[in-house]
Amino acid sequence: MSLEFYKAFVMLLLTLPLYSGRKTKTTPWPERIVGGKDIPPGHHVPYQVSLQYFVNTSAPNEKGAYKHYCGGSIISSYHILTAAHCCSGFDPKLMSIWAGDRDLRSQHALRFAVANYTIHPNYEELVTSDIAIIKLCRPMYLDNVRMGAIDVSSKQHTPGGVTVMLTGWGLRLPYHFQVPFPLLQEQVNAVTLPNILQVSTFLTVSDEVCKQVIDQLTKTELCVTGDLFKGACPGDSGGPLVEMSAQGLRQVGIVSYGLFICGLFSSLVPDVYTRVSEFSDWIYNTMHYEL
Repeated sequence: MSLEFYKAFVMLLLTLPLYSGRKTKTTPWPERIVGGKDIPPGHHVPYQVSLQYFVNTSAPNEKGAYKHYCGGSIISSYHILTAAHCCSGFDPKLMSIWAGDRDLRSQHALRFAVANYTIHPNYEELVTSDIAIIKLCRPMYLDNVRMGAIDVSSKQHTPGGVTVMLTGWGLRLPYHFQVPFPLLQEQVNAVTLPNILQVSTFLTVSDEVCKQVIDQLTKTELCVTGDLFKGACPGDSGGPLVEMSAQGLRQVGIVSYGLFICGLFSSLVPDVYTRVSEFSDWIYNTMHYEL
């Protein structure tokens, strides 16, 4: 998927209808949540954030609004980790970080203005180093319930066959996915853009196996596979792929790209993530010295 196509899709995503807020509970997020479901009411994924972009509306009586277009993860009170393609070409003044709830309609979440972002100097679209760090204008209060940082310091290489977990607000099905039953089309359209944070589990694929399908794979990338119609979708880009290690949760990947839409045939052609362990030094140096 080209960068131009992705940006065009983002602008389409940003112009879809808004939703009003509602109240949710705030209790700790359990460690055992498995695949393809809503995060349960009253639970949080404290490191997960929504990248949102301010869009003006063409309707005469409507105001502009922030809309979700990518995911990201909290790595410090001032810093968000995401994909480079979620920042490249976007105006920081129109970006914001939404955090602290599972429901995009919630009035209990907090919004943070973006000061600037740094894209990895080796970034090449669909090739390598799809990683960026966003700096906030003000710090988050990290209580590790609603908001908390995920560990990105490990240099350990994640092999194939490891169970990993992805969270995000990406499409459940391709937008306006056509079904053979016209009476069901409205219901299908209603579930393609979730307001509730989604979670799925996957398996990593070794580099050797993945290169049999994606021969241009680099050491900065991590392949992940799932069942049919189970995978990362537009809107999940930049989001965190995490593993439960002996030391606790750690982020091992950032949603980068897939060769098929929304996990179609992902059991045969894996989705590709940025391999976080390859960038631990860059992440540390960028957080402490460059931004």
